[in-house]
Amino acid sequence: MDIDKIFKAYDIRGIYKKDFTKKDIEKIAKATATFLNAKKILVAMDARKSSPEIKKEVAKAITSLGYDVLDIGVCTTPMFSWAINDQNLKGGIMITASHNPEEYNGFKISAKKAEPIGKNSGLLKIKELAQKNNFKKSKNIGKITKKNLTEKYVNFLASHSEKLDFNIIADFSCGASSKIVKKLSKKLGFKLTSLCEMSETPKHEGNPAKDKNTKHIKEKMKQKEYDLGVAFDTDADRVFFFTKKGKKIDSSEIAAMISESFSGKQTFVGNATIGKIFEDTTKNNGHRYIKSKVGHVFVKQAMKKHNAVFGAESSGHFYFKDFFYADSAVFAMLKVLNIIKHSKKDLQSLIKKYDKYKRSGEINLKIKDKNLAIKKIQQTFKKGKVSKLDGVSIYFENFWINARASNTENLLRINIEAKDKNTLKKVQAKLKALNLT
Repeated sequence: MDIDKIFKAYDIRGIYKKDFTKKDIEKIAKATATFLNAKKILVAMDARKSSPEIKKEVAKAITSLGYDVLDIGVCTTPMFSWAINDQNLKGGIMITASHNPEEYNGFKISAKKAEPIGKNSGLLKIKELAQKNNFKKSKNIGKITKKNLTEKYVNFLASHSEKLDFNIIADFSCGASSKIVKKLSKKLGFKLTSLCEMSETPKHEGNPAKDKNTKHIKEKMKQKEYDLGVAFDTDADRVFFFTKKGKKIDSSEIAAMISESFSGKQTFVGNATIGKIFEDTTKNNGHRYIKSKVGHVFVKQAMKKHNAVFGAESSGHFYFKDFFYADSAVFAMLKVLNIIKHSKKDLQSLIKKYDKYKRSGEINLKIKDKNLAIKKIQQTFKKGKVSKLDGVSIYFENFWINARASNTENLLRINIEAKDKNTLKKVQAKLKALNLT
């Protein structure tokens, strides 16, 4: 089977047994082990039904080359990143397809200090090694050690929070974050109502960026009053927040609020599509703001390069220097809860000052020639200031637009933000008139 199409910009993913097979798993695992060349390699998995079978094949392939495996079982992607650092390992394989539907699965690969491996930092080499499939079997078979690090991880998270007297509702997208947050609620004292826990059958896709996947939590919040709502994606590297009235808050507004919790002059990183309020807030407070390409690989690289304390993406990823420059939905949740506690206000009141722009939300179009579509958009809005950091971003005084090819799906993604509703509608009308599809 041709594995070329399952290698994305910063991970490997597809439909198991359709896009990749057990034989492909073996080749990819061996290629990863060869690339990492680490005495012991971390292996973990999310809560998908296919994950245990895939994990077994991954461990078998790695040990056949003489490398040892540390198997930490079911966890979130952020816990996987933490574990590489905590156990002082040189890398690992996280078996997950992030927020993709249940039938998908795949691999996120990290090096030492949980440095993500993307197409520009080793993923293409791993693909090349897998396709060549020229591995020599070791005379000595590596060992598999199993270790449960959940309690230690929960203690690490709790050490970054005060006691919390809140009543929250959380949708876990049937991911492993449910077991972590439940333990934190007991340790830190907040009340928790759980939706779509790890053991449940998924009621929706694990992507809370899509409104159809947050209907459940919104309905529950109408029935009973909570201090706030939280929706995680399946592997818990993304999170969205809801006010007590059930309104979903844009990631740029959460990022702006978090940025104001840091003292002293700091550096922050935002991706090419996050709302402008994040940049406005950091600059108005005398901080430095750096823009990066979309994707966890690029944000983490920018944060490390510029020694940033915090980074954010429009898709609900929040990155912290205190979390090894990685993204963690649970860490972000604790940060927000502690900010609310110290403000002595509710989230709805706190966030009001950041609600200054109107947004289109991400527009996803299936287009064969994405480059031609981007050129048409650039020509239509040619009087603006252009940036080609990621796709094309065009800036005007009262609005901006970004168009870029998705790194994970066959889509053209478009984001528009304006200072008022009328301007937003006019820009959307111009875009519609291009008949891009």
